Amino acid sequence: MERLREKGPSPFFVLMLLFHMALEWPLRRPHMARYLTRRRFLQLSGLAAPAAPAALQRLTQPGPADAGDPVVIVGAGLAGLRAADLLRQAGRRVVVLEARDRPGGRVLTIRSPFDDSLHAEAGPIRIAGVHQAVLRTVRSLGLTLTPFASSQGSAVVAIKGSAATAAGGGALIRDLKPDDHGLDQAALLERYIGDLPADLAEPAATADSYARWQPYDRVTWPDYLRSRGASPEAITLMTVGGDAAGLSALYVLRQFAMLRRSTQRYKIQGGMDQLPAAMAAALGTLVRYNAPVVGVTRQSSARPGGGRATAPRFRVDYRSSATSGRGNGVESLAASRVIFAIPCSTLRDIEIRPRLSAAKARAIAQLSYYSVARFLLQSRQRFWRSADLSGSARTDRATEVWDSTFDQVASRRGILGASVGGGIGRTLRDMTTQGSLAFGIDLVADAFPAIRTQFEKGVVQRWDLEPWSRGAFPVFKPGEMSTLMPTIARAEGGLHFAGEHTSSWTGWMEGALQSGERAAGEVLSS
Repeated sequence: MERLREKGPSPFFVLMLLFHMALEWPLRRPHMARYLTRRRFLQLSGLAAPAAPAALQRLTQPGPADAGDPVVIVGAGLAGLRAADLLRQAGRRVVVLEARDRPGGRVLTIRSPFDDSLHAEAGPIRIAGVHQAVLRTVRSLGLTLTPFASSQGSAVVAIKGSAATAAGGGALIRDLKPDDHGLDQAALLERYIGDLPADLAEPAATADSYARWQPYDRVTWPDYLRSRGASPEAITLMTVGGDAAGLSALYVLRQFAMLRRSTQRYKIQGGMDQLPAAMAAALGTLVRYNAPVVGVTRQSSARPGGGRATAPRFRVDYRSSATSGRGNGVESLAASRVIFAIPCSTLRDIEIRPRLSAAKARAIAQLSYYSVARFLLQSRQRFWRSADLSGSARTDRATEVWDSTFDQVASRRGILGASVGGGIGRTLRDMTTQGSLAFGIDLVADAFPAIRTQFEKGVVQRWDLEPWSRGAFPVFKPGEMSTLMPTIARAEGGLHFAGEHTSSWTGWMEGALQSGERAAGEVLSS
């Protein structure tokens, strides 16, 4: 984590957004948020946490205590924590090995160095109303939901150095087609995406599903919009806030279709990190921190009672701070099953013997991660409010901005969160901390020029440089989603794979929790 305090006006700090292109923000229509009363929100949040499905209820039924080798889970992010909890409830022995000194993975809330007890997210920032696994888990842990965005003020669109309210963003672009004049981003997306196959909106997907969707996977997102008749000017307006230039149209359309009818967004009151903290607290000493796994070796042991049949057995090698001063600092642990609940970007560094299948190894090696720099900017005052603005904005420099502290009312100060990704995100990797922050303040000023004089202090998180993530979330180039997704989640010989990259909800906390539930179910049914 890199920090900077400035004596004069300037930079800001970082945040990690789950980019979702120009899709998610325009879908949350301004009038829906603006007139959402607290009573109505409480009604919605009460309905938003459905009972666990029958399959999940069966998973959580107590089982007989298991005296054998534990299931070893690599990673204490949401996926690993969820799998561990379900296995523990079912009577299985569990050990979770986490490379960091904290739980949560890319779920990260920043409290220091901000003043007045303010906090903001350097990781996931929102939960969609259709994210049932997250909402169930939040409710079961007694955490409180709050609306993600302020209901007061207008959002902003900034293009080519000019800014306007989101509703008037089209006025910033000349040469729109006559039929496109007066349409905002959401209306343009609905026009040019049109009708989609019904199954594209279903989170569950099979190899057959991806085979049917291959035509969408052959082209980039901008090329798809062009094929639907969108002009370059309309594409510019539809894609502000994100860089989708080289991404598969299928990747974007899947997110669009699954979220199309979901208008409400939430966050966890007090910080998103409360979710993994509560999950880890329930597991106690089953989670071992500062314990990065370096190797997994498959062995075999005879089943109790003899016979030729053998059960899989693994040796898991990991580095431990307790042994860092002795020998090579590596400890070993026997395991009956192993669940890898870490990104492919770091899974590549673990030596697995015997080797995984060629298809699985190719998927792990090929999966790309989105370059994201996240900035969090503490300002002296919440200056956007005096202009009747919400603090939310999207710009044509692949940047999304939001008010991280609208619900933290004890201070006159505020925090603007900002996220930039794609090509611009990659350029930030080689900058100094000072340089990246100066560049970030310039990005935010496209929409909110007053940040230059109002800025007090900030934090920047460049997820490409974070050693246990090396990127923010997976993205797919044309041709990759239909070939990689059917393979990424598939278990092999007692090894199981979890994490949001193995789920249709790629890049969301929902995907992480769902994948943990799936992996636990695989272990219990094998």
